[in-house]
Amino acid sequence: MVNIPLYKSKKELFFALGVVFCIALISLGVEFYRYQTLSKTSLHVSKATVLNHYQKTNEKGKTYDVVKLKLDSGEQFYTVSWKPLHVELKSRVKVKFELKNLSFKEYLSGFFAPTLALYEIYEDNPPFDVRVLYDFVRDQHEDTIMGELYSALLFATPLSKELREDVQKWGITHLVAISGYNVGVISFLLFFVLKPPYTFFQSRYFPYRNAIADLMPFVFLVLIGYMILIDYVPPFMRAVIMSMMGFFFFSRGVKLLSFESLFIVVVGLLAFIPSLFFSLSFWFSIAGVFYLFLFVHHVKWQNKLLLFLGLDIFVFVAMIPIVHAFFPVFTLLQLTSPLWSAVFIIFYPLGLVLHLVGQGGILDSMVLAFLHVEAKSYTLSVTYEFLVVYGAVSLLAIWSKKLFVLTFIVALSAFVFIQ
Repeated sequence: MVNIPLYKSKKELFFALGVVFCIALISLGVEFYRYQTLSKTSLHVSKATVLNHYQKTNEKGKTYDVVKLKLDSGEQFYTVSWKPLHVELKSRVKVKFELKNLSFKEYLSGFFAPTLALYEIYEDNPPFDVRVLYDFVRDQHEDTIMGELYSALLFATPLSKELREDVQKWGITHLVAISGYNVGVISFLLFFVLKPPYTFFQSRYFPYRNAIADLMPFVFLVLIGYMILIDYVPPFMRAVIMSMMGFFFFSRGVKLLSFESLFIVVVGLLAFIPSLFFSLSFWFSIAGVFYLFLFVHHVKWQNKLLLFLGLDIFVFVAMIPIVHAFFPVFTLLQLTSPLWSAVFIIFYPLGLVLHLVGQGGILDSMVLAFLHVEAKSYTLSVTYEFLVVYGAVSLLAIWSKKLFVLTFIVALSAFVFIQ
């Protein structure tokens, strides 16, 4: 089947952009109305869900608690407490906070609000408490770090400072964070489990049906349910929507791996959810997919193993300037990240299956030894001027294979900023 372009004419493209623009105006209008409603009064008392909770220490050595809350009305904000708090992730709390001079930009990006009172409410738990799943995973591990790691891998829970530094040291933060990798692995596992019984019945009762067409809707239902469970993690949501659009395009013969499809997904998501514009993880996810598409667009190797290795290495190198413009810590261990990306394809489903059968702690000793490897840290602080030039070269590389090669060279040259 010959692949057809997503847009047959500029008229269709402009029509699609016009629809997206109208959706964006409506979404921004709704958000601005909610912003005005929230900022009408300075003092608020509301119920909320705890999204994150960790401790920090200021320059004077004073320790305080930082809490990220999601109000029942949907708004998310940060607050601090100078007294120790005992609230768990996803616990329900009642909070009294005040707002002063809150801008619309701060509202969309997640604002800070001083808290006057905050306490957990035990009688207001939802019908299904996701903490049951957290406990089910963590109880299978003697080491709390391992319970925290698998909880993050399976449910996108936040990492502690200690564990975050360990995964950053190896350059595998993108693996621990739930993203497109997870969408691919979950889809593969579902097909692996469902296709044999489907084939059995198909051969006897409905040989005219197509397995992909029949099983994909069920796979998408599972992915959407999982997306809701982990509270709409931006990279995972992007991957699910791209998968759904990819299936739609595939079923109609439209070219799948195209920059047009990536563009329409990005602007569509931003139109429906304007706050994603301020999500760093969302943009990292988009950048990773862009460089994947860029590699596939220019490289036509026939050897699949060589193609997979080349893709993994190229995306890793291409992301170096982008990641280190925001996270300057670098270790030599991070150079092995492409290897661990390949290992993760086996490790993630194996860990998932082991936890389902109650044997999640089997690999703990090996994983702990891996995480605790010592490594000297350097600073690789990429300037924003360099990042802008690199981004421009990357975009122009869509139309030039020479600039595609130059993108790889410029990405490697980011190491001149290492200290």
